Amino acid sequence: MRTYFTIAALIVVTVFYAVTVILHMLIFRDREVFYRYARSWSRVLLDLSRVHVTLEGVERLLPGERYVYASNHASLFDIPVVLATIPDNIRIMYKRELERIPVFGWCLKMSPFIAVDRARSREAAGVLDSTVDTMSSGTSVLVFPEGTRSNTGELGVFKRGAVSLAVKSRTPIVPVALIGTAAILPARTRKLVGGSVRVHVGQPLSVDGMATSANEKALTAAVRDQVAAFLQEAS
Repeated sequence: MRTYFTIAALIVVTVFYAVTVILHMLIFRDREVFYRYARSWSRVLLDLSRVHVTLEGVERLLPGERYVYASNHASLFDIPVVLATIPDNIRIMYKRELERIPVFGWCLKMSPFIAVDRARSREAAGVLDSTVDTMSSGTSVLVFPEGTRSNTGELGVFKRGAVSLAVKSRTPIVPVALIGTAAILPARTRKLVGGSVRVHVGQPLSVDGMATSANEKALTAAVRDQVAAFLQEAS
């Protein structure tokens, strides 16, 4: 019963924030305000869901620097956890089909976040270029290199897209391990469980001299190794 009440509260809060930010963006012509609303929304969602987050390794990040964050992906709560805790203006890459959701999807479509159409792989280069342009204003980007959420909580294979983005934008890539998010809303269930989550920020990795296929593959493996080590250490 508590789960259904919490989910209903989350929906109401999400609709309220979506409508508010849509009106703000329309009236003031300010898309950049979206991040502040998204960060506040994320914190409210975590509070309502009784999720406590501990941030580790944040001292590795330089204030004012932009990054490509590469994280494991095990829960719908991964994005709110990152937005609520990491002190950076972070853009999210989301599936374009989410734009079909009433209110919430309209809000995403108007936002500075980056839509990705998985059904059109030929557009990947264009998405990469537009993301680099977005980052030129001093913003960072979160990428889930596994491509989709893990149904088992186990770390999957990392694709090269995050590293390619870092190389093209000449931005350091930061491995991020989200520990405990899979238990908040277990896969294939409707049970919402509160609890503790750890966000472990790894050492930023330079992309200088990495503009070859072999180097990008090696760096992708190094990023995955860092995330895997954090997850293993926590288990």
